[in-house]
Amino acid sequence: MNDEQLGRCGDDYIVSSEEKLAYEKNGYITLRNVLTDAEIEGIERDFEYFITGKVPGMGRDFCDMSGPYDRKFEDFALVNAMLPRKYKPDVANNIYEKLSASISRQLIGDDATLDYDQFLAKRPNRPDAKFTLHQDLGYWPTGTPDTITATCSLAVDDANSENGCLYVIPGSHKKGLRVHKPVHGKSSADRDSSHILGVELLDGEALIELPLNRGDITVHNELILHGSGGNRSESSWRRTYITAFRSKACVEYERQIGFTHSHNDKVNWGTHLGALGK
Repeated sequence: MNDEQLGRCGDDYIVSSEEKLAYEKNGYITLRNVLTDAEIEGIERDFEYFITGKVPGMGRDFCDMSGPYDRKFEDFALVNAMLPRKYKPDVANNIYEKLSASISRQLIGDDATLDYDQFLAKRPNRPDAKFTLHQDLGYWPTGTPDTITATCSLAVDDANSENGCLYVIPGSHKKGLRVHKPVHGKSSADRDSSHILGVELLDGEALIELPLNRGDITVHNELILHGSGGNRSESSWRRTYITAFRSKACVEYERQIGFTHSHNDKVNWGTHLGALGK
């Protein structure tokens, strides 16, 4: 494949061999200028419809991902809307979904299947709008036969240190699953108060930030340790659109046991903590 074939090609984005190797080695990659400003503008209308709380019947799928479930909307710091394509089906098959599917097929296999989507928005001047350090696999039920993942995050706004861009520990995906604990709640098994799990940063571990421009995408796997800081900007939102892909067999297994990544799922949350030695 020559250089002219790399990068954006219509509804596809061609990942280089170097980027594939970096994904395997580091557990993440950053891809630049994947979407145009005009394409993001088309997505923003749906994004704002969700993030402003206009979609009825979402239950816990509309919540603050930095706080407890009972926090009032006006007090949300990290506004979260899970599964937008479930609650508004015409969100499906937009240009970002097509491009992230193309990227994921190249990174994890031709049967890469969309597992869930998510809109996230950090309000300005909210230093508490933090995503706790975690591994995505810590949120999954036990018994999943194949956990390989490509989770794509589109920068709807520029993301930087001030407004809380993503940070990662490169290579941490090779060291296995850490013990995760609920950030809110009275006990280690309490998932009723909040969805949020977290792990401790160990001595000697260094976080690196991944600043993005609007239209850039990061991709990370299910075991890399990652999180993000709060939004210290006086006026700048940090909005992110996530699409996560697994193998077809993995997604089919999840749905078979009633796990959809909805915060309204009735799966026994103890199975998640059970996978972590709890």
